Amino acid sequence: MNNKNIDFSSRSRNVSLTKDKETFIPNGRAAGANAAIEWVRNSWEIVKQNLGNWILLLFLYLICFTIILLVPFINLIALFIAPVFMGGFMAICEEYRKKGSFNIGLFFHGFKKNFGSLLAVGIFTILILTVGVLAAIVIGSIGIYQFYLIGQGSEIDIAMVLLIFFIFILTYIAIMFFSILGLAYTWFAPALIVINGLKFSDAISMSFNAVKKNLLGGFIFFLLMNMIITLSIIPLGLGLFITIPIYLAAYYTSYRSIFYAESKESKESEESEN
Repeated sequence: MNNKNIDFSSRSRNVSLTKDKETFIPNGRAAGANAAIEWVRNSWEIVKQNLGNWILLLFLYLICFTIILLVPFINLIALFIAPVFMGGFMAICEEYRKKGSFNIGLFFHGFKKNFGSLLAVGIFTILILTVGVLAAIVIGSIGIYQFYLIGQGSEIDIAMVLLIFFIFILTYIAIMFFSILGLAYTWFAPALIVINGLKFSDAISMSFNAVKKNLLGGFIFFLLMNMIITLSIIPLGLGLFITIPIYLAAYYTSYRSIFYAESKESKESEESEN
């Protein structure tokens, strides 16, 4: 099916996925808060034209991950190779944009090309999350110690209760901060590595800079997707076979929206950075 039959026009500052005259913008651009809705809408346009293939692709993804998790020792690297699979999804979406064909064979593209850089993205993500967990443990242990003192008969006052509450709030904030930090560095990295051929360090740097420019749009996007995915669970979870592909394709549509624009807008974006 030809993707040129799909209307990718946008009322926001998003760009069409089918335009050829577009220029890559290093470090991305501010797409605007409304762009989040366009990312989801455009990803749905991609998925609905190949829904059967996307469901098949999702099954393939789940089967591969299940096999990896069941194999001793190999299961330890399951979290590290998630960006490698994501690289395959990005390659499929890019092929569809260019040729209008859905090539499921590109699912393993990340294992054939750019494997080292994609794996490095996974390792980097785990390292950031590990630091976050360690920070949460250190902060949380203070709160646990306060509970211990209460159990030992220490006098309970409002100040101690507030301190414990504040400590656990800080623990949550620490986890959220490092989770968001990890996402910022790696959101667009697989696409930048697979499609633009960037090295690991350049890809995570550009991804971070792009996310900084689109904090509100990113927040709205993930809030919207969480709502959609939650609602899709209600009908016996069957809706997930549609919403998960939309979520995966949205990584590509957001990448196209932020890192590509027509020549005039690209020039304005570069001048604003300087």
